[in-house]
Amino acid sequence: MILQLKCTANLGDFLNALPVLSGVYKSYGKFTFIIRNEMDKFIGIKEFLMYQDIFTEVLFEKEIVLLSGVIEVSSWTREDKSNDDRPIETCRYENWLKDRGLDFEVDDAFILKVSECDVYYKDHIVLGGDRWNGPGIDGRRASWTLAHLNDVTFLDYKNTLMENAHFIKNVKKPFISTFTGVSVIADLLNKDQLVLWGEDIRDWDNKPIEYSFEKHFYRNRNSKLMYVGDFDVSKL
Repeated sequence: MILQLKCTANLGDFLNALPVLSGVYKSYGKFTFIIRNEMDKFIGIKEFLMYQDIFTEVLFEKEIVLLSGVIEVSSWTREDKSNDDRPIETCRYENWLKDRGLDFEVDDAFILKVSECDVYYKDHIVLGGDRWNGPGIDGRRASWTLAHLNDVTFLDYKNTLMENAHFIKNVKKPFISTFTGVSVIADLLNKDQLVLWGEDIRDWDNKPIEYSFEKHFYRNRNSKLMYVGDFDVSKL
């Protein structure tokens, strides 16, 4: 079986699909997965995905030739929820694939698999994941909205995805983030996390901030929403 991501090149929007893809794997076995060319900006993404033990291979669009029987994967569809705790975006992926005849259950217990790394942040450091300003980002939202925070060490996006996932998993204090891809990594690790929001995300898509939070994060995991102005690192 071959599945091809068609809807997004954003990390967080895509990662919301992983519980769905894990459910497909549990019903049908491993499969080939094709991702957008633009996702090569996320260092080590193919290796990170292959480590999840879901796919036989992960390819960029530019690496494929003509294929038949490809099933498109998208979240650009209805928002009906069969599980109130499940992120809206995850439900969209679920609905898309079930509407195309696939029979599976979403793996809501899915936890990202993370390899060990040689280096990690010390236990006492508060680790943050700000929104980067790399190529091809959505310019409607601000980057480095958390840069003013004191006593927070931020992830380096020159690291691989696996290295940063390792840091997020192993830092002892809650992870501090905003609405960005690494915050979804933290949620899929079931890491204690504060997702901070500022004025750049208020009423996104003309909907309240709580909708944006429920779009990307499980209600029954360890991510919590907080206004950036209310965050006090000394209270962690």
